[in-house]
Amino acid sequence: MKDVSFALREGQKVAVFSDFNKSANALLECASEVAPLQSGKVEIRANVSWPLPSRGALEGVMTGRQNAKFLQAVYGTPGEEYEQIARIEELAALEPGCFDQRMKSWGPLMRARFDVAVSLVFDFDVYIISKRFPWSQPTRPQLETLVREAFERRISGKTLLLFHQDEEFLGRYCDEAIVISDCQIAYKGSFSDAQKWFHLNITKSRIEDDSQDQEIEDSSPELIEESPDEVQLW
Repeated sequence: MKDVSFALREGQKVAVFSDFNKSANALLECASEVAPLQSGKVEIRANVSWPLPSRGALEGVMTGRQNAKFLQAVYGTPGEEYEQIARIEELAALEPGCFDQRMKSWGPLMRARFDVAVSLVFDFDVYIISKRFPWSQPTRPQLETLVREAFERRISGKTLLLFHQDEEFLGRYCDEAIVISDCQIAYKGSFSDAQKWFHLNITKSRIEDDSQDQEIEDSSPELIEESPDEVQLW
């Protein structure tokens, strides 16, 4: 990113269109302060999430419950440790006993489900979302509804910065958008206007060159061919 000046107001819900996934992810990582800046500064006056639902700094040698307790101590609501940890366990819907096993023994889909569950429990003023929440669960419609409702309840009335290739997902939750081109913010406006500008001015070939980066970045080798967004997690 270069020469970028961008501000989010309280309650704004902004989608990100980008010629390259890496540029959009760089913006989101800088906005949430999980990536160091080479120059410039980020000024934050709110409680901002990490890019959700990525796994963050989870320790494989710790159990799911131990990781949940650690995250609750950092991001959770004081006095609600038991309720929030139980909620993570419920939303992750792991096999009996797995929550108390070391996470390094889990398969990649279990990790992805845990990541989603953690993302839905803690309260932030600003939600930075870098992947579509994988809630399509045809064989378990009640869980699909539970995850979807938890996501929509969590972001209700909050500020949102959202990036994904799925434009239907972007349009469902955002009414404004920016377009990143050549590592700069090339357009700002309503979601529909930015979407039109993006398709008129950004060539499809450039998007396709980078289309798999976001889906693969958190996957283990056995999931290179099918990302967490494309498989049934529950």
